[in-house]
Amino acid sequence: MSAPKVWSKFSVNKGGDTINLRVVDMPESLTEEVLTSYINYFMKEDSMCKAAGVLKNPEAIEELRATMLEFAKDEGFHGVICCLDNGDDPIKEFIGASMMTLESKQESMPEFKIKTEELNKMYDIYFGLEAYYDEAKELGLDSYFSDRGLFVHSEYRNLGIEQELFKVRRLICKERGISVVGAWMTTQDLEKAAEGDGWEVGCEVKYEELGQKYGVNLEADTASLKYMFARTK
Repeated sequence: MSAPKVWSKFSVNKGGDTINLRVVDMPESLTEEVLTSYINYFMKEDSMCKAAGVLKNPEAIEELRATMLEFAKDEGFHGVICCLDNGDDPIKEFIGASMMTLESKQESMPEFKIKTEELNKMYDIYFGLEAYYDEAKELGLDSYFSDRGLFVHSEYRNLGIEQELFKVRRLICKERGISVVGAWMTTQDLEKAAEGDGWEVGCEVKYEELGQKYGVNLEADTASLKYMFARTK
């Protein structure tokens, strides 16, 4: 089995120590572990997930995990992980990940039969954002990578790793001949990381407005969520 492709190598300073890191294609063997970490490190802090009550229902959490596994089986799915750079040593652990799925404007999202009320509510809010900003239409894209999540373990945040993962998203799109990469930034940390990589704001929606539309209370560390994008050429 060949080693996963390396997209980036960089160093960060953590507590006075220099840590060498690399971003590589996500090995299939780590898919379930990465998705579990995504739920533990991001979704448990996500305003829409919390407002919909997903975290209060174990069945909804398991259904969320199952739907994310289905997303990962899509032919266009592309995930990368950030891990310690130990030369050619096998990957023993990861500290963050970025996930996208290649789509086209002619294609529609796959339909999932969601059983739990809470997860249905969360997806209604998330996919309802297209009414505010249709990336394919607004940016003139025939094909594009749709965001499937980006996270960094809590003890490694604010070290520039999120920004590096956004940089790798641009590199992936450039290699695939896609002129623009974008995503909704739902937290202040993600917004700052995207800004640091030169991403622009295409649309901004107040959390209060979104919460009123769906009848939920959306609590976040920022007043609004932003659709941000970067050109790859």
